[in-house]
Amino acid sequence: MAADSRPRSLRLGVWVAVLAAVLGLGVFAGVRYLFFGLAEPTPWDKPARLVDGQIQLTYDGRECRDQVDVSVEEGADQVVVTVTERVRTLACRGEETTSYDATVDLVEPLGERELVDGACGLGQFRDDARCDPDETRIAG
Repeated sequence: MAADSRPRSLRLGVWVAVLAAVLGLGVFAGVRYLFFGLAEPTPWDKPARLVDGQIQLTYDGRECRDQVDVSVEEGADQVVVTVTERVRTLACRGEETTSYDATVDLVEPLGERELVDGACGLGQFRDDARCDPDETRIAG
């Protein structure tokens, strides 16, 4: 009988350890979400302006944003510009937005390459007016 109780307690210990790990990861993810927020892409207003090798754009962002990242991916045929905001969920209770300006430097001149809004490639912005494929991407 003593031999049977040892494997049972070992199996119980493994299940307790797995349950503790899952709960710990869940608590960590919840705390991270509540205190640090999540990064959310946002479409920018069209058209953008091209001035001296820089793309100047405007986007509607949340007033309580914590951090903004504007990334640029330059390819042979297109330049993808994506605006991403990080919002702390505890500090941001409303949906108030403000217009913000952003400027990004290009490594190579835009030339004939297409300017693409990276957020518009995501399904959640399919019906957003700022992602209309007929919109002119560059002023001028």
